[in-house]
Amino acid sequence: MELSKRKPRKIYKVVCVSWGDAFIETDDFTLEEAIKTQPIYRKTVGFLICKNQYGYVLATDLYEKESDGMSAKMFIPKGMITEVKTLTY
Repeated sequence: MELSKRKPRKIYKVVCVSWGDAFIETDDFTLEEAIKTQPIYRKTVGFLICKNQYGYVLATDLYEKESDGMSAKMFIPKGMITEVKTLTY
């Protein structure tokens, strides 16, 4: 499609999502260690595609030649999120 005939690209915010992630370890552990177990806290940066009643959908890439093309969808459940910051660029 010619550049002049493309739909304008939607502007997506770039966000940093702080969240507590689930994990698995295969080592033996004690009851005391289990009681102290916490999520692994992460920060993920991406284009905020949408948020819904369940959580946030981010993408790492937006295709330049397609008005709505994106890739590497990441979903973070709302209950795992501790903070969402909009980044400026």
